[in-house]
Amino acid sequence: MITSASTIGLDDIAKRTGVAVSTVSRALRDLPGIHPKTRSKVLREARALGYTVRPRRHESARMETKHVLALTVGDETPAGYMTGLSQASLELDISLHFHHVAEIDSRELLAPQNLPMSLREELISGVILIYRWPNEVGEKIFRKFPTVSIVHTYPNAPVDVMSIDHTGGMLSLVRHLKATGHHKLGFLGWDAHVSWSRSRLAAFLEAAFAHRIKVSPENLLQIRLPQTPEQIHLSSERIVAALSEGVSGWICADDFIGYDLCAELLQRGIRIPEEISITGYHRHPSFRRVNLPLLTSTEVDSKRIGYNALQQLSYRMGHPKDPPQLVLMPAKFAPGQTTPAETPLVHESSLH
Repeated sequence: MITSASTIGLDDIAKRTGVAVSTVSRALRDLPGIHPKTRSKVLREARALGYTVRPRRHESARMETKHVLALTVGDETPAGYMTGLSQASLELDISLHFHHVAEIDSRELLAPQNLPMSLREELISGVILIYRWPNEVGEKIFRKFPTVSIVHTYPNAPVDVMSIDHTGGMLSLVRHLKATGHHKLGFLGWDAHVSWSRSRLAAFLEAAFAHRIKVSPENLLQIRLPQTPEQIHLSSERIVAALSEGVSGWICADDFIGYDLCAELLQRGIRIPEEISITGYHRHPSFRRVNLPLLTSTEVDSKRIGYNALQQLSYRMGHPKDPPQLVLMPAKFAPGQTTPAETPLVHESSLH
């Protein structure tokens, strides 16, 4: 608790600390939702300006509810992640705040006029980043708050990441394609800025080598961001040409590209899966196209990823100096209609 020993106003403390007057007021009244560093800074300046600071009663025994901001970017609503985050927040007594930004506006998130109120008023104790944020935005957030990123990694920020076992998922897809008669494969992914697409490309090459599948550099294709219909059209031209070279199986970095590719190939008169097999990765119900065959893909427990992300953030807030953690969730093979069904093995004993 703090009582005034002078006529100095809240504005003076706010100017010296660089925070909002409302933040100063909450800190002086010992209200929850103030970052500990901000509270300490406000109390320090209050003392310097002539306020008498009385110690809080039962401070060690009282636990404040922590506030966490989940930031999402892009067009998709991450329902699975949000469900998992919400479940974990109830168990951890964490107040969860959501803020969504269109991808075109993501670079300006930290501009004063665009700051979410919880960031502007420094109400939060940690941040969950969902989907790919510009590196400069992510790195500024990491420097100020304990942060966990879902799936995407940031090259210059040692941050906790709740990700997917790309290697295991790719092994299952490549094994399936080989089992259904494909001996030459290609990969269609996003450009190098998308960390999980890079990881899935590396995992694809590892899985192809492990299964002795031929992969040519000209069949490792990328879609530049922002995506345009023309890029899918150009990629499909190479994919159709590769059919004459025996490349009849393609793995896409995610279901979004996979469905776009299927639509383009079907429009060109290419039969799926009779002439070519297509797979996606990380099946999302919101990506499903009702007018297209169900894409063969992998399944990932998105709810568990969200749940574990908040659990990890809770740990990180209490252990800020521990090394960053990369936690991988399994990706399981998910059959669909864009690849042939595998023929069950027939044992010799069953033929007699």
